[in-house]
Amino acid sequence: MNGNTADNKAGTGTNRIRSESAKLHANTRRVYTQPYDLVVSSLIDQIKNNIVFLRPLSERPQFQRRYVWTNTRASLLVESILLNVPIPPCYLSQNEQFELDVIDGQQRLYSIYRFVENEFALTGLKVLADLNRMRFHQLPAMLQRKISTHTLRLVAITNESHPEIKFDVFERLNSNTSPLNAQELRNCVYRGALNELLKDVVFYEPWLRIVNRKTPNKRMRDEELALRFFAWQLQGVETYRTPQKHWLNDAAHAGQSYSAAKISELRAMWEGAINNSLIWFDPLECFRRWPVQRYRTINRALFDLTMCTAAIVSPDTAKAVRSSFRAEYERLLRNVEFEDLISRAIDHTRRTKRRLQIWKDHVGRVLV
Repeated sequence: MNGNTADNKAGTGTNRIRSESAKLHANTRRVYTQPYDLVVSSLIDQIKNNIVFLRPLSERPQFQRRYVWTNTRASLLVESILLNVPIPPCYLSQNEQFELDVIDGQQRLYSIYRFVENEFALTGLKVLADLNRMRFHQLPAMLQRKISTHTLRLVAITNESHPEIKFDVFERLNSNTSPLNAQELRNCVYRGALNELLKDVVFYEPWLRIVNRKTPNKRMRDEELALRFFAWQLQGVETYRTPQKHWLNDAAHAGQSYSAAKISELRAMWEGAINNSLIWFDPLECFRRWPVQRYRTINRALFDLTMCTAAIVSPDTAKAVRSSFRAEYERLLRNVEFEDLISRAIDHTRRTKRRLQIWKDHVGRVLV
């Protein structure tokens, strides 16, 4: 009886600890927002003073698509302001330096900026048609003041927000006709040393030969592949989990404050692995299934496996085992189970670890 009572008390205590731990975890993983309403004139001042960052006036936020609104569409937004038609709120992301990146509403804010800066004349107005062909400085003074003092509804996601939750918020806000992918969002949320390295290493000339392009992919797919490589090196297979985007987010978050020495080490690791891979394969064979005439795109699973192996051997070893490595590679591509593991659900945890084990069983004996 006493033993059972003790067990029950211990169990109750354990449950309490777990409950408190869960509450603490929930409290730390929160998003904090605050109203950041500005009149138009104040917004423009903050843009010019590098407080609010807006593409294409700056290189950031780099995940944002280019400005695509026509002058007619921008003119209709100005007309809405003059008619007091409600405009949806825009969202900003605050970083550790208390700078603000526009993450939703770029087209609207830049349209307003362009008009107030006299970069286009109003066109296509239906209700206020008499204002067509007028630039801001040509409007009656009363209407200029009405625009300049119009309050824009802005919401700032503050730097107190948990990065993972901040990432999820960006995904929910991302409702463009060309939705931003995970790496484009990461590029905004996890700015820092590793993020800058990712944008740099994808310009490595041997890498561009492998992807058969003069410049990296505009949607940052090359950067995500580089992040995958660094995540395997830095976090290891033991930490791997799905959804994979969260695992990659962990690596991106940890890399924000890497030292210059650490970044140099990672750059050398990337270049060494790419160079060794090119010892084993021609550029257009690299990280692809065979025959390459049929499989032209890089296979992410083969990229992971090949790069992780290439990162742990010297150039001399890579040259010495080239023939046997290629033979095992070809043998693996004919393996029915392995072919399935690199063809579908490649980010699934159990399948990823099984794929790695098969690779080690075959390629490992080449490197012994």
